Amino acid sequence: MENVYTRSLAEYIAGSTFEAIPAHVVAHIKLLVLDTLGTGLLGAAMPWSERLRATLAASEAPGDAAVWGTPLRFSAPSAAMANATAVHGFELDDVGAGGHNGSVTLTTALALAQHRGGISGAALIDALVAGYETSARVSRCVGRIPHEGLGFHGPGLMGTFAAVAAGAKALKLDAGAVVHALGHAGQQAASLMFTHHGGMGKRLLAGQAARGGTFGALLAAHGFTNADNVFEAEYGGFCAAHTGNRGPERYDLTQLTRELGSAYHCLESRIKLWACRVPCHPTLEGLREIRRRHPVPPHQVAAVRIRLGRGSLQNVGWAYHPATVASAQLNLHYVAAIMLLENDVFLEQFSEAKIRAPEVLEMVRRITILHDPDLDDAGWAAGNPVQIELTDGTRLEAWGHARGTPERPIPREDVVAKFRKTTAAALEQRAQDALIERCDRLETLPDATELLALLPTGVRG
Repeated sequence: MENVYTRSLAEYIAGSTFEAIPAHVVAHIKLLVLDTLGTGLLGAAMPWSERLRATLAASEAPGDAAVWGTPLRFSAPSAAMANATAVHGFELDDVGAGGHNGSVTLTTALALAQHRGGISGAALIDALVAGYETSARVSRCVGRIPHEGLGFHGPGLMGTFAAVAAGAKALKLDAGAVVHALGHAGQQAASLMFTHHGGMGKRLLAGQAARGGTFGALLAAHGFTNADNVFEAEYGGFCAAHTGNRGPERYDLTQLTRELGSAYHCLESRIKLWACRVPCHPTLEGLREIRRRHPVPPHQVAAVRIRLGRGSLQNVGWAYHPATVASAQLNLHYVAAIMLLENDVFLEQFSEAKIRAPEVLEMVRRITILHDPDLDDAGWAAGNPVQIELTDGTRLEAWGHARGTPERPIPREDVVAKFRKTTAAALEQRAQDALIERCDRLETLPDATELLALLPTGVRG
């Protein structure tokens, strides 16, 4: 079968330039870089990050790519995996445009840059945009079928393509090599939703995608070829396999190349202010808005009713049972309850003691999550209604929308404040200031790997 779409996407990746990227897109990417570094330092101190590093240290020799927050250096694929796992390690990394793309693009590009001798700040921005745009278009091509219909973690799939595109730019691959790199990415892309409900597997999904993309780019750089129609193949191709192998009418290949270089879907990537799965965010914003208008103390909350579309319901609306911190971060009953009790959903709201606390479980019992078929086709990005009923019978309502869209942007000062919050345990203010300043002028840096020289090497949990 012809590979028109795979080839066209590869030509875009190989041929994109920093100079063609609009200034407002560059500004957004620089904020995403700052946010990704901050969430990576926070996540580096988590136990799953420590155990992954221990596994890598026990199984391979030192390499040339830095593991953020530590003195360790691994091969580029392993460093990308360790760093992406840390970035995604506490549900605070950016999301949208097909996945958690900061966690896989920045980690891949910087690891390969260290492996191959550096990358300018402008070239790094170009690589990140290519990664975000690739992920967005692959996601739009297959729609919500892999995630909602088949039980794959969407970002774990699309993230491999984001990583391989960023890696291809860092290695300066030509279009022919990028075709093969995309094939390697499709072959390695994998993630299953069952990991969300126990253990540490969910934390590794971004790391797995970053590793696959990094390795795929390196394979292509060394002349290892693959089939050239990863998207078009009607049996076992990426799009066919992840929509049930029921024919090309289940996916839309034109989405892969639509408005490439003119429409920038990376602007849809949201910087998260809550440490939980993003379909929970509209409800949290609705609760926040209700309490902004009516400062209701927790003891006056008699009942909470939340309406969700089918996709959000199955992703975050399942019954809450205290299990792990990771499971609590993915559960809307828990995060809504803790928001009502503590007015925040961040690091301090998740501990083994808190997810089992009697007052939390009591608040959870007051929360009802309902399926609203009218919301099925809209997805979580359209928001959802939230209602609080007080003990005196008063009902307060709001429609919650997640912040971070072009229509509801998060101000730069809030992103900087989040960065200071996520790095408070790892960096003194002077060191925070230095990283903020470098990210602000990222496009002027001769070698963007100098960002990594500003990171601490003694992060501990």
